Amino acid sequence: MNSIITPEQVITFEKAWNYGGPLMWVLAFLSVMSLTVMLYLWIAQRKGGFIKDALERIQKSYDPAATGQRIAERAYMAVDWLADIAAIAPMVGLLGTVLGMFQAFGGIAADVSAGAKPVVLAQGVSQAIVTTIFGLVVAIPSMAMHALFRRRASRLVAALEEKVDELYAQAQA
Repeated sequence: MNSIITPEQVITFEKAWNYGGPLMWVLAFLSVMSLTVMLYLWIAQRKGGFIKDALERIQKSYDPAATGQRIAERAYMAVDWLADIAAIAPMVGLLGTVLGMFQAFGGIAADVSAGAKPVVLAQGVSQAIVTTIFGLVVAIPSMAMHALFRRRASRLVAALEEKVDELYAQAQA
């Protein structure tokens, strides 16, 4: 058995991108969105900044309880974007898998007289594998960061509730 890999056998990022087809643009968009949301959350969930800004808004509000509720809901809704991306990306990858297999077997069916050429089958299977891989590459970090930022949001909302309770206790004293 010859285990030497030739340069033609190496899958570069460019080759993988081309194998994946148009769905790679969708996955690239989801990747950029995911990174943007992560950066936003990293900045927005700074403990000092989040609590300070939220307390200022609550103190200036006519209905502090409703304002606090809206602040908490927005904190969780921003984190949910990562869960949405983590759910959508593998579905796009799966769509690429189905389209790749359709292309592979459609190519074989269209050229029955030539028999099942490995090249025709390999191209469709390559699309299937590449889009699945890229879908998971986008989804896995998005889901991991969703868990991290969700826990941070919970801690920040709990700390905000404590601060608000302290302020109301001081105001009543």
